[in-house]
Amino acid sequence: TMKNQIFILVLTFIPAFVSGANILVLSGVPSPSHSIWLRPLMNGLAERGHNVTVVSPDIEKNPPKNVTYIHLENIYDEMYNTSNRQMLDFFEMHKSPMSILRMLDEFTIVCCKAGIKSKGFKQLMSYPENFKFDLFMSDYMFGPCFASLLMYRFGNPPYIPVAPYNALATSAPLIGSYAYSGSIPNHSYDVQESMNFWERLQNWYYDLYEIIMKDIYLYPESDAILKQVFPNAPRTKDLQSSIRLLFINNNPLIQYKEPQMPNVIPVGGMQIRKAKPLPEDLDRIVRSAKNGFILFSLGSNARSDTLGPDRIREILIAMKALPQYQFIWKFESDESKLPMKVPENVFIRAWMPQNDLLAHPNIKLFITHSGLLSTQEAIWNGVPIIGFPLFADQFRNINYCVSLGVAKRLMVQYLQADDLIAAIKDILNTRSYSENIKRLSQLFRDQPESPLERAIWWVEWVLRNPDSEMLQPSAVNVHWIQKYMYDVLLFVITSVILILFIIFKIVTKML
Repeated sequence: TMKNQIFILVLTFIPAFVSGANILVLSGVPSPSHSIWLRPLMNGLAERGHNVTVVSPDIEKNPPKNVTYIHLENIYDEMYNTSNRQMLDFFEMHKSPMSILRMLDEFTIVCCKAGIKSKGFKQLMSYPENFKFDLFMSDYMFGPCFASLLMYRFGNPPYIPVAPYNALATSAPLIGSYAYSGSIPNHSYDVQESMNFWERLQNWYYDLYEIIMKDIYLYPESDAILKQVFPNAPRTKDLQSSIRLLFINNNPLIQYKEPQMPNVIPVGGMQIRKAKPLPEDLDRIVRSAKNGFILFSLGSNARSDTLGPDRIREILIAMKALPQYQFIWKFESDESKLPMKVPENVFIRAWMPQNDLLAHPNIKLFITHSGLLSTQEAIWNGVPIIGFPLFADQFRNINYCVSLGVAKRLMVQYLQADDLIAAIKDILNTRSYSENIKRLSQLFRDQPESPLERAIWWVEWVLRNPDSEMLQPSAVNVHWIQKYMYDVLLFVITSVILILFIIFKIVTKML
């Protein structure tokens, strides 16, 4: 009967309805690359039937089914159209690791203060008072401040911090990770993995500085803003007790090897998808390149059109000197802004489908800012690299690739055309670069499941076991002075000094 058919239809939809969770995702960093990395996970969860609410300064105009965006509409303006813009001079950041570390903390507080003034935040605050999310995920490079506001507002649901970053030590306040100062360079420190004594001393100082800044600046400032909005809220660190897992954009095959906590899930390359057909203009150009093409892109933050006329001229001179190759340059302004005529073998476009170009069989070389996503996509597709690192993890990314013989490194700040020409010729005329990167690509791809599938499985594991804290290490509850045994070291040093002093006194009396 019709009644029975309706009943069967209702039963069919019940499992999907029951299994579908309400997930809140904070993708707050005003950088398209952060959203690019996280978007496949958000959309993948939506495809699984979960309702995903995304809070972000980057939104999709036509989001897929089950994905809803709440726009933090003022974050980009606050960072790029105010006095805060000066802290984001990407071509000068390489000069001081301490400046980078301080900027990263200050950046999160500036964004948090802007975020609570946004229409998006007001929209979230207007949700019914007892509204709950089954899971909260946040790009932890956005800092603890805004994340804590959302956690407290929605009853502190199970929490998975995520980051399109590969430096595990940055997760120390969240899950108790360690900084291995003797063997792993700080993510802001431009030095090779095999450090000498003085480099290890500096590295230890930068690691310690980063830890102390969290205690004396980042968390107190975050607590003050949290109390300003919610006077009865606990400390930010107390809210982090709901952390279940942490997703980080790393893979030990393609970066420095760091021991990790049991609740860290490596999902390096999660953003890499099957290549799509190229736009008609690009497809025509790359297919007609007889000797292949070279892709040049500085990513989504450091725009090529802000390089300045001198650097741009040197790059164009280098490209013109290699007419046998087609260059594809992601350049964000039109040709009228260039200091010289564009050579015939150079194609300029404001936006590039980077992953699709890197997967094209005719590509020969990738010239990049050495950002993590770009580096991973080049390795995945077996494309040799010339890196222009600018700040933060970009140093370690390119340094590691150089050590494996799959890349060369230049400094864009002091770039000369002859240096770029020599580097391009060296890579394209030396077979080992191509052979090494193809071998590394093979190893990177050889995984039991894709990074995205791994991430989705573990998200649903938390949804199935929301109260489980079994994977959370005890180190997260130990003060860093105890964790790194500084109290024990101080006791030993003091004891040795005291014993030596007593011996000295005894000997002097005997004499």
